[in-house]
Formats: sequence, C-alpha cells, structure tokens
Amino acid sequence: MYGVLHKGLTAWLLSLDDTGELLQRVEDETEIDGTIDDFFRYYSVQQTQRFLKVAAKYTKLSVGECMANAGLHFLDGVLESGYGHMLKALGDTFFELLENLDSLHESFVASFPEMNVSSFRPRQGEDGTMIVSYFSEGTGFADFAMGALKACAQDMFNLEVDVRHVVKKGKGCNHDEFRVFVDKSAFPNANALSFGTEDYCTLSLNKELTNNLLPWHFAFNADLQLTSIGHELSARLSMDDPIGKSVSSLFTILRPVATKFEYEALSVLEETLGVTLIIKNEFLLARSNVSNLSSTLDTIHQSTSSLNQDGLSEGGLSHSASVMSFQSAVSDGNMKKNSELAKKKKHLKLHGQFTLAENGDVIFFGTPALRSYEEMVAQGVDLQQMPIHSHARDVLFGSLFLSTSAANSVLVDRKLADLDATMNEVEEKKNQIDGLLHSILPPVVANSLALGSIPPAERYENVTVLHSTVNNFSLITSEIPAAQVMGMLHELFVKFDDLTEKHGCYKVETNGDAYMVAAGCPDTREDHAEMIANLAIDMILVAQDVISPLDGDPIRIRIGIHSGDLMAGVVGRARPRYCLFGDTVNLAEQMVETGLPGSIQTTYRFIQALPHDHPFKFIPRGHIEVDGKGKMKTFFLLGSEEFLEAPMLVPQYTRTEDIGAQLLARSTRNNDISDRLASVTTFKRRNQPNY
Repeated sequence: MYGVLHKGLTAWLLSLDDTGELLQRVEDETEIDGTIDDFFRYYSVQQTQRFLKVAAKYTKLSVGECMANAGLHFLDGVLESGYGHMLKALGDTFFELLENLDSLHESFVASFPEMNVSSFRPRQGEDGTMIVSYFSEGTGFADFAMGALKACAQDMFNLEVDVRHVVKKGKGCNHDEFRVFVDKSAFPNANALSFGTEDYCTLSLNKELTNNLLPWHFAFNADLQLTSIGHELSARLSMDDPIGKSVSSLFTILRPVATKFEYEALSVLEETLGVTLIIKNEFLLARSNVSNLSSTLDTIHQSTSSLNQDGLSEGGLSHSASVMSFQSAVSDGNMKKNSELAKKKKHLKLHGQFTLAENGDVIFFGTPALRSYEEMVAQGVDLQQMPIHSHARDVLFGSLFLSTSAANSVLVDRKLADLDATMNEVEEKKNQIDGLLHSILPPVVANSLALGSIPPAERYENVTVLHSTVNNFSLITSEIPAAQVMGMLHELFVKFDDLTEKHGCYKVETNGDAYMVAAGCPDTREDHAEMIANLAIDMILVAQDVISPLDGDPIRIRIGIHSGDLMAGVVGRARPRYCLFGDTVNLAEQMVETGLPGSIQTTYRFIQALPHDHPFKFIPRGHIEVDGKGKMKTFFLLGSEEFLEAPMLVPQYTRTEDIGAQLLARSTRNNDISDRLASVTTFKRRNQPNY
C-alpha cells in the first residue's frame, strides 16, 4: 500500500512525543530503507506490518489500536500532500463525501499505479444512523478505516461520531460494516435540492446523432439482452450482430465492487454512482483492426517507464441499499480476480453510469477509462474517438498531468533525500575537520582562520607551562630503528593527550620527544598551576606503562614547570601554528633540561601560583645554574596528599642507582636550609644526554 497509513502513524507517534525521539526509535528498529512515511511511496505488506508491530511495542498498545490512532491522523498526510481541497470538493456533508470518495480514488489511479484502494458505501439506516459498508481486497485494515471515518467527520464537518464495527469480513461476508452514530446534519437535506422542470426537454435523437454523441453506449432489457450499442463499441466486438447477445457474457463489472449483471440491481443503481467495466478479451477484435495508431506508438508504449502503468485497484463506488441483497453472494476470490483483470491493459475498460429508460431498458452511458498514453495505445483508442462533451479527454489529460506531477514529486523527493544525505555527509566531514583543526589550534583561533583572518597575539598574565622529555632519547634514536621509536612516542603521547584532555589543559605542541602543555592559556583559569601539577604527576606515573625499545625497561621522563606571563598568537599563514613566547616558556624548558629522570622540577614562582592550602608535596633541590638567569633555587614535586596510595616521585640519578635516599639524607643533614641540596651534582641534559 502507499504511504497514507505510514503518514498517519508517524503523525500519531509525533503527537505522543514532539521531540521525535519515540519516532526515531521506531524508525531505527523498523529498518525501512529511505523515508518511512513517504505519501507517494509504495510499501509492501511486510514493511507496513513491521512498522505497526514496532510502534505497538514502544507504545505498549495493540496493533489494532495503533492502526486506529493512525486513522485518526489520516488527514495529516492528506493535507500535507496537498489533497485536502479534493476531499472538500466531494460533498457538503459527511454522507456525500463517502458517496463520492471512490470517484476521487479513480482519479488517483494514474498517480498511484499500484493502488488497491478500498471502497466505502454509505446508506442511512431506519434508526437514523449511518451504515457504511467497507470493501477491501485484504483484511485487517478495518481499525484504520474506522479511525479515518472519525477524523473526516470531526475535522472536516465538526461532527462528533461514534463508529462501531458491527459486521466483520470473513465467514461468508466479503466486507466489513460500520454503524456510525452521528447527527442528522451528516446527511444531505433532500428538501434543499432544487430541480428544474422536465417539460422543456423535447429532444428526440435519431441513430446518427445518438452514435455521434454516445458512440460507446449500450443498452439491455430485462433479459440482459443487448438492445442498442454505439458504433465505436460495436466496431471493437468480434461478432457481426451483437444485438440480442447477453451483456453478462460480454462485460464484467469492476466497480461498484461485488456488482453483477442483474437487471433488478442495475435498474435501481443510483445515477450518481460511477461504473467501471471491461469487455471480455475473447469478444474483442485484434487491436490492429480497430486502432489507427501506428506501430511506432506500440514501440513507444513498450519502452515507456513503468511509472505510468495503470493499476486500477479493487474497490468500487457506493450504491444504494437495494443492491445489498446480493453482495454476500460474491466471494473475495471474484473481487480479487476483477482487480487483476482491471490491471491488464489488453482489456477495453469503460467508465460511465447506468440509467433506467422509460421503456424499461437499462442504458450505459460512458467512454473508455483511459488514464495514460500507454492505455490509449493498448486499448486502441484515438483521441477523436472520445466525445468532447463527455470530458473524457479532460480526464485523460488530467490523469497524465497527475501522473507526471506524481513522478516529478517522487523524483524531487528522492533528490531532496539525496541532498539531505549529502548535506549530512558534508556536515559530518566538516565536524571531523573542525575537530581536527581544534585539536591543533584553539577554537577561537581556528574559527578566525576559517573566516580568513588571523587574530592578533594576546598577552596572558597567569599561565603555567609544562615541558617533558624522554630520558636517554638520543641513545634510543641512535640504537633503535626509527619505526620502533615512532611507535614508542605514539603510545606515550596518546596517553599524554588523554591526560591533557582529562585535566582541561591545552596541548601546545610536540617536537621530537618534547611534549609541551599550558594551562591558563588560551582559556584563562585561576587554578592553572593546580591543573598542571595534577597533570604532571599523572604523566610521570603513566609513562611507566610504556616500555623502552632500548632495554625493555619502563621509560623515564623529565618534567619542568614554571608559571608566569607570556604572549600567545598564530605564526604563519601556510600551516599556521599557535605559539607561546616569553620567559615563562624558556624557564619551563630550562626546568626540564636541568631536571633528573623520573622527576618534576619546578620554580618557586610555580609554587607561589598554587593556592595556600594545596595538597602537593615539594622538596627543595637547591640552587642550580640556569642559562640567562644564573643560580636559581628549584624544587621537586613529589606527589599529592589527595592520592596517598601513589608512590612519591623521587628522582633517579642513573638508570641503576636510586639517589632518592641520598637526597632525603642530605636534605636533613645540612644546616644550610637555604641550600640543602646544593652539593647534589646536577648535569644539564645537553652536556650529559645519557642520564
């Protein structure tokens, strides 16, 4: 079926949760490729059933209740798809709308070639209620139909209705029946209708004029024998003299559904109800004998897109209660058979009405039921063979227009869906690029560069900078293949990246084995020193999980920290870099160069930047020589009282000799408190690369 039920179902789910989360969960589990509620798309029975079952699962309702709620939102999809004005044109009352609904269905055939539309036949009961017979090829959609009836009555006519399912399809009954309790305003007012007098109609048509005006008519008597037939219709029959032949053997009625050639039924069939029938193929001449269309058109017909293929659905037009007596005699199999016959282009289809003449004959006035160019070719009908007054040409052109519009609409929807998918891909790629760019540059800088401008350098008064290097890195690079060195650095720096993000610091750059981080820049923070202290401790600990390819031991790193002011800004236009400048950066680098393996060496300025009640433990190292500064007192950060289970980060003198005990001993033995560790020899990294 087409997407009318799907449209109503999604509208109902959105009414339960306007955030769309419920609908999204249902869509994900339904697993329908493409749009789940495309009004113009044909969905298989399995897809519709799957949609209903998943909706029932998440709403904790039965499938029938879900269908009823979808029916209550039936008009949402109709109005959204632009067919609301067509519904309003069907009648001024609810009863008239249902009477003429099947006429609207017929006009949809060209646009919806696979449509097997249902049929509604209303009648007024003796108790004033409305009885609606609902014919459908399949079963199980009665709940949706009941919901749709309520929606139309309430939303279009402001009627409060109560719909009850009084007869169910099956067990000898080929239709469902609903009893609708509704106000009398739902029915047309017969007294309001105005008819002119018949006295002024004096025409009496001869055969020639009748053939010209009604070339496709036929008439039959009470014995169902042909008494008259138009010249276009007779020219297509494979018999010399059709008069007197049985109409029931020549024709099959498709609509109204479950209607047979019975004189009593057809003689009282309301003239307002349309009839669609076909001439049985065995009584038709070969198409080449009756059509003037060239063989070229046949070729075009065979190569035409299947989008315009006709799919006359099983279903039918309403008719009066007088024909209800024989409805149950027609089986579902016959209804399905008629539906399949209607889809075969080789049959000549006619659409019109039955009228009872004064002499007792029943006359069919109609024209070929053509909805596409392909049908014209298949049925061998030229445009000039369709009377102008019948509007058959207008119907044909209207159907062609609707078919083309529907095809274009589907094409546009697909293009829009493809565009949406492409835009989502572009947005995803953009987010990936932005994420990568923001990992290299601060977001504010990256955004400025994206707009084509380079932001000016800024001064930051309170920043803490951390430098780290790998001990024995020069020896490692000289002895170990480059690929293994790169693998070691990658493993180490990925761990550092995670820690940097965890502590909210900003990774400035890596250079060889050097890893540089800052806090307080580019985002100012009062706790910048505390953030770097915690990061440094974690870096020392996590580095022990990385094995050196030189000797198989855990690698050791040095860390240097200093706090102060600096300048920061973008340098270069091609492959720009966000760089930090100033004495703070240089001193942090000096702290790592003069540090010891496994140690975190800091300046006193860094300790001053920490809050007074900080939990960190320091031990003074003493005065060391710093390039450009002379002697400077430095400190080792040993750990934090917040993590008592973590070992103290005591620096190591060589790879084999632990000098932590010596440092502690000397620090307690010396009387010179200002320089208790001055006697400890310090080698700068650039002079002794193999600590």
